[in-house]
Parts: sequence; C-alpha cells; structure tokens
Amino acid sequence: MTLARLSRLGIILCLLLTPIVIVSLYASFEQLILHPWALFGSIFLAALMSLIILGVALVPSERYVGWVRSVVGPNGRWLFLILILLWCGGMLFLASLGLGPQQLGAPAFVGLFIGIFLFMGFIWSVIGE
Repeated sequence: MTLARLSRLGIILCLLLTPIVIVSLYASFEQLILHPWALFGSIFLAALMSLIILGVALVPSERYVGWVRSVVGPNGRWLFLILILLWCGGMLFLASLGLGPQQLGAPAFVGLFIGIFLFMGFIWSVIGE
C-alpha cells in the first residue's frame, strides 16, 4: 500500500472512531449534549480551527498562490491594521457588555484566537514584503 492510501485509511478510521469517542465521554459532555446548538457549534468551530491550522501548516510545502501576493505586500499591512482595529473595537464592545464569566468565556476565547491570527497575519505581511 502506498503512503497516500494509508493516510486516507487513517483519516477514515479517525472519522469512524469519532462517534465512539463522543459517546464514551458522555458524562463529561452531558451539559453540552443537552444543548444541541452549543454541541454542533463547538464541533463546527473545532473543525474550522483545525482546517485553518492545517492550511497554515501546509503553506511551506506549496508555491505562492494569488491571494498570498495580495496579502504580503504594502497594502496587506494596512488591511491587517484595519482588521486589528476592528478586532480591538469588537473586544472592547464585548468587555463593555458586563457579562459574567459563563456568558463571556466562549466569545472571549474565540476573540483570542481571531486576534492571534490577525496579529500573525500582520507580522507575516510586514516581514514577507
């Protein structure tokens, strides 16, 4: 078997084992399972972040594509600066709502990851020039 087939079989095996893992951790996730929108939302966010991190990890193995040239340039840093300022405004708005830790935790955590990607993109656009 080739390495590509083995990697595909590994992915399929992991996808088949996912429901088993979810069921085995039922006691830990009982509150999350009681709220299906939160469950599917957290699964969607985890998958989205995994795809983003996978895409970032695979960039060195590929050649430049069209959108990279638009981001890594003199105008890319201004784009990321505007996005960072919008992110700061969003986080300030979130902090001004006066929510408790239960209501503020998840949006603040997502905002933290968004901020990490924005700042890393800004650094990439400045250094990559």
